[in-house]
Amino acid sequence: MKKNIAVVSGGYSGEYEISIQSGEVVDKYLDKEKYNVYPIIISKEEWMHDCKHNNTYEIDKNDFSIPMFTEKITFDCVFIAIHGTPGEDGRLQGYFDMIGLPYTGCNHATSALTFNKHFCKNVVKNLKVKTAASVCLFKNQENPEAFLQHLKYPLFVKPNNGGSSVGMSKINEKSELPDALAKAFKEDEEILVEEFIKGREITCGVLKYSNEIITLPVTEIISKKDWFDYEAKYDPSLADEIVPAQIPEEVYKECQEISGDLYRQLSCAGIVRFDYIFNENGIYFLEVNTVPGLTEASIVPKMAKVHGLSLQELFGIMVEEALAKDKG
Repeated sequence: MKKNIAVVSGGYSGEYEISIQSGEVVDKYLDKEKYNVYPIIISKEEWMHDCKHNNTYEIDKNDFSIPMFTEKITFDCVFIAIHGTPGEDGRLQGYFDMIGLPYTGCNHATSALTFNKHFCKNVVKNLKVKTAASVCLFKNQENPEAFLQHLKYPLFVKPNNGGSSVGMSKINEKSELPDALAKAFKEDEEILVEEFIKGREITCGVLKYSNEIITLPVTEIISKKDWFDYEAKYDPSLADEIVPAQIPEEVYKECQEISGDLYRQLSCAGIVRFDYIFNENGIYFLEVNTVPGLTEASIVPKMAKVHGLSLQELFGIMVEEALAKDKG
């Protein structure tokens, strides 16, 4: 008997449109011979299912079901394709835990921890992985510049809770700081100010299948802009993504080892992507994406393809792992 799978996309952040695209790709590639797939779009205003017959149905949040005219659709599993809040920060995960509904990806605790860049960096640093020097600032904090005196320019200024480089700036001198702080604080109540690390940017996807942790091919990101900003992330002409990365073999292997270890230590699940910079001093952790982009042009699907996994296989693994985790 086919399983009913809800594919949730949208969300409450600046990554809404990208999330919608990820959800559409998941809907397209999930095996329809195994699953009945129901796309659901979540926004601050409403949670809705768009039926293929152009009807829309509001989700009953008491049990995350779709009350239709002749029947009530309930789900065996939720595929979370929301980048940013509430799909990547633990909020939806906590809700689904409370109503007893399995979902893809990390649990609420891991999602909340990894979404907070400052908290996550401190944990990763304690695991003996290099990170850039940084300071977390809070909105309405008096004289924030005073807390940054030990940091060396250039600096990245970014929302502490967020993704896709929304609200992020790279600044080269102190005079640029006020505008960068204002831009980041428009997106979040907390921001992270971090030293720029000169080097090459690499990223590694990790997933679990049948209790085995699989590290996908390391990818190098070469931005044609000053850095890999929002525009470069989603305009293919502005960045090259080399899969597998043409980097020294020892760096490649170390990146995969660090990523697999972080996946275990942070209690990750589903498909997760870890981002780094490396130079002559080693590999520096940047951040972790627990709901990475899943469009055909996104990095993780490219990694999966080189590894030998089609999108149908990748998405199927994620659903089956979520169902198995619920049984276990």
